[in-house]
Amino acid sequence: LNGSEIYYLRSNGSWAQAQANLVSSSGPCILGVGLDGDPQTVGILLKGFVMVASTEILNNPGSGNVDGLPVYLSDTIAGHFDFNAPSSSGDIVRIVGYAIDDHLGDKDMR
Repeated sequence: LNGSEIYYLRSNGSWAQAQANLVSSSGPCILGVGLDGDPQTVGILLKGFVMVASTEILNNPGSGNVDGLPVYLSDTIAGHFDFNAPSSSGDIVRIVGYAIDDHLGDKDMR
């Protein structure tokens, strides 16, 4: 498990990578962003601002003005963010934050 990825709280109290095509990990559950390491030991950000590494963001529009763009839970790679909303049958479309700044491809989000 890594920091800068998105996780959901499982019924057993542990954190696992969330993905939009699995209702159990994207529907009615608590989501959070891993903090620089294993979320079981380092922790999870539940509210606030976070910088997400560009390697964890799919369909990243690159450097430029991303202010206010919604960011979704990916339906293709567990734990990743996506600038495109999931569109396959059965996917959960859930905005998980908004981009507020760009740092050479990494994104500040809230």
